Amino acid sequence: MNTRLTIGSLLACATVFAAVTACVKPDLAHRYTPAWEAFDATEPGWIATRPALLVSDCQMHNLLSLPVPDRNLSIEAVAATAIRPPQLDLFSGDVLQWILENDADDVDVIIHLGDALDLACTGEFDHFLRVIGHAKRPWFMTPGNHDMYYLGSYDPEDETVWKDACYEAGRLLTKDHFIRLYVAALLLQQSDEGFARLRKALGITPGPADTVHTLAERIPDEFEWNDVDDDVGLLEGICWVIDPARPWRSYILQRVDFSPRGNLGFHVEGLLMDSCQYGRRPELIPNAWQCYPLRLNCGFSGEMLPNQMRKIREWADAARKRNTLFVAACHHPFADFAPRTKSSFGYLWREYRVSMMVSGHTHKGYFAHHNVGGEREELELNLASTTDWPMEWRMLQGFIRPEREQIYIQAKRRTLVQVLANKKGYFQPGWEVPLDAPDDYRKYKIGEPAASLLFDFYLAYHMTPNWLSQPVVRANAAARHTEEQVKDTLLWTYHRLTRTFPTDPASNPMWPGGCTDDASVLALIAKTAERKEAIKDKIHLLRQLAEFERTRKTRDTKTGKSTDDVRMRFKISQAAWAARFEAERGRRLRVEDELIRVRWDPENARANRDRLLRNKH
Repeated sequence: MNTRLTIGSLLACATVFAAVTACVKPDLAHRYTPAWEAFDATEPGWIATRPALLVSDCQMHNLLSLPVPDRNLSIEAVAATAIRPPQLDLFSGDVLQWILENDADDVDVIIHLGDALDLACTGEFDHFLRVIGHAKRPWFMTPGNHDMYYLGSYDPEDETVWKDACYEAGRLLTKDHFIRLYVAALLLQQSDEGFARLRKALGITPGPADTVHTLAERIPDEFEWNDVDDDVGLLEGICWVIDPARPWRSYILQRVDFSPRGNLGFHVEGLLMDSCQYGRRPELIPNAWQCYPLRLNCGFSGEMLPNQMRKIREWADAARKRNTLFVAACHHPFADFAPRTKSSFGYLWREYRVSMMVSGHTHKGYFAHHNVGGEREELELNLASTTDWPMEWRMLQGFIRPEREQIYIQAKRRTLVQVLANKKGYFQPGWEVPLDAPDDYRKYKIGEPAASLLFDFYLAYHMTPNWLSQPVVRANAAARHTEEQVKDTLLWTYHRLTRTFPTDPASNPMWPGGCTDDASVLALIAKTAERKEAIKDKIHLLRQLAEFERTRKTRDTKTGKSTDDVRMRFKISQAAWAARFEAERGRRLRVEDELIRVRWDPENARANRDRLLRNKH
């Protein structure tokens, strides 16, 4: 009986397996494959789109923040970018500036894929605008989670900690205010006719004294503009909806023209989407007592609501009539979309002429194929960070040959160290910060994680019922100790900068209070850094040192020649060393390392030395 049942079960299983396998489809073919064959874009017949520079995740951090519970060794052990080496935060803007000034001459437009900021403070946005102002081309950006949510994770109902993070860096940058500031930044750009047309459509003419902050106050809650002339200006369309009461539901969409110059019968547009639009207020840890739908952590999930998706579809329908190919771009990668967003965008990707998707957020960079329900899998290009290792950016351009129905996409990858390897004047001997020096960027990791803080977070955000008052997490001793170490390292970094590159007094810099020369600056830094539990005094001095460094010129005291270029190369080198150290969790060998230092065994040092000397003689 048991045998019969076993055989019958096997037969039944075999029948089901055969039925199932008969319906299994083979793997979908990729619509994109590597172009191994020779390709020469200069041959007759190829039509080139406008080249674009893609950058992402520079995450300019407010160096003046007070201690906050989200920045200590416990949190850093879980989220690697919660705390970066101080030199990396200090010089991340210099890295982006270097890219814009040295590797953007051959592009027509710059697209930033989000996370220009870190803590979401208006002061960070001002810093970003100063850096992106070095761009020689028009620039646009897609919103990133760090650009308008605290630490890129959530929108706290209690803003106390967020205000501590934005100490000395303006106001909190919520989603609604971010959109207004960003649109104001577009209005102030003079490098593209599309911005002039947008100013006219809005009826806003910036005056000589206007800034992004004054213009932001004049930006309406809702607006849409589409350019009727397809061959004038890069900005072809923009739409935003601001919900002041629920800022996380706000969104901004843009269309940027990548088309070949001249009217050739087809168009290529960049569709810049907003993957940081949420139906419910984003939360750090979804509460266990909540019912569906849970609030999302915007560091883990991207979302686009139906009103944005309807507008994208409306634009896509209109684009069909103009024979337009889309390159969709947003901050979050497709795999991190919330389920409803993934389904909605997957439909658009499949049904409309979206040639590929470009994203950021991961700090890794990769190509991914996605099955969105069509006959072929679709391609996503994910871009790594300009700040975190490998410090990456890309040049994106399409090449089309209509008569042969051929399309090539060129995505030239650049990494900072790869580019600098062919340039002189970087990574000079003696420049790297010695081990255990006062400004050693490894020191911020000295100390023990406070495991209790992780439990406090979990209790506060996950286990407390909604009908009880929610506990508030504040910076504990571990967070205060970590922030103090970061501030000390920053102070000593300025000390090394000033000592290595003396100030040219004729440049009339903004000297820190009470200082009139480099010697007094160095003395003030040393005195302040050695004080314990004086973090506000250190923040006050750091703010002055930032202005001092920004306004001063440097020169060689022996030759009298300017050393400004060398000082910039020094900063870039420091950032690269710190980024690599952070990525490797220490100084470990990589495949590309050619010069290897072997540690001398101290126990056998004398015997080894004597043996070498005997052999020599």
